[in-house]
Amino acid sequence: MENVKEIINNLMINKGLRRKRDVAAFFGVSPQALSFWIAKGEIPPKHLLKLSQQNIMINPSESSSTSSAPGFHPTEDSKTVIDYLMRENVSLKQELESLKAEIIQLKTPSPKDNLLDKIVADSLLICGRVTDGIITEVDGKWKDILGYDDNQLVGHRYDRADLIHPDELKRVWRIQEKLKGTESITESRYCTIQRWKHGQTGDYVMLSMVWDVNVTENKAIVICKPIDRFIGGGGELN
Repeated sequence: MENVKEIINNLMINKGLRRKRDVAAFFGVSPQALSFWIAKGEIPPKHLLKLSQQNIMINPSESSSTSSAPGFHPTEDSKTVIDYLMRENVSLKQELESLKAEIIQLKTPSPKDNLLDKIVADSLLICGRVTDGIITEVDGKWKDILGYDDNQLVGHRYDRADLIHPDELKRVWRIQEKLKGTESITESRYCTIQRWKHGQTGDYVMLSMVWDVNVTENKAIVICKPIDRFIGGGGELN
């Protein structure tokens, strides 16, 4: 205890501090914490380190009278600081390794992320009129996925035999007639699967489609995703 008191007294002289609360403020602790240190006769290592970093003597005095004071051990405080620094060094290394592992994990894409990215990248958009089936707007990689330039679609009907597979086309016509012939349906949203012919190869590409139809506004919005781009023939994810 005497050693702690002498360290604090030396600090007050070195820094020109008048009250114990000023000492507590220097260490960044409450006055109660400082009183606990004095009662316990021990200053935590990180606070001893602060004294050392600011070139404030941890040993109270170099005079013979002080160095022989009860409880004074010139090397104990230095050893405490060194032990503290070694523990902090190990702790920082462990934290650094943990952060590196987290960064590697974040940078490594998972199969789920790959699938989601592929689905978003392959999304196609169609906007058109309900009454005559004319496409008014398209967006997405139509050229890459289905071999069409935008001007080959915009201004043309989508419900035509050279675009949609005959089996799906019949269903499209039935839905159109139902929407046009009823006054009770103002909005409709449904999902379907259609085969659209590739504009260059002539092969059919299977599309999963979500239709959002507003009869009142005479507008249909369709989101399409090519199923066979990310599902293989056996149903497995590519």
